[in-house]
Amino acid sequence: MNDTPIYISKRTGKGLWQEYRIYPDRLELQAWVLFHTVVIPVREIRSIEVRPSFFGGRKGFTWGVKIDNCDLCRHVLIQRTSGFFKRIAFSPDDPEKFVAVCQSIMPGTV
Repeated sequence: MNDTPIYISKRTGKGLWQEYRIYPDRLELQAWVLFHTVVIPVREIRSIEVRPSFFGGRKGFTWGVKIDNCDLCRHVLIQRTSGFFKRIAFSPDDPEKFVAVCQSIMPGTV
């Protein structure tokens, strides 16, 4: 495992002051709600997308594990191929940038 993050999301109130990091081979999502850091290997990510807030319409409500106030603001939804939690939603400081950096390290993307 590489110990140098490519991207670190700044801690914000909407993210409950948690930190979300992207490494070349994995994502680490600090989850105080779950009492540990969720580690998602890049090869397990089926899809990643930016979602609107709950107030932005039907698509804004997210089914799955929510590790912060994600339904109240623009957030990121990750769908995994395996693991106990297959759908994880969270609110990094810049959802579009987080998704772009994550997509750049996913296998099969240019």
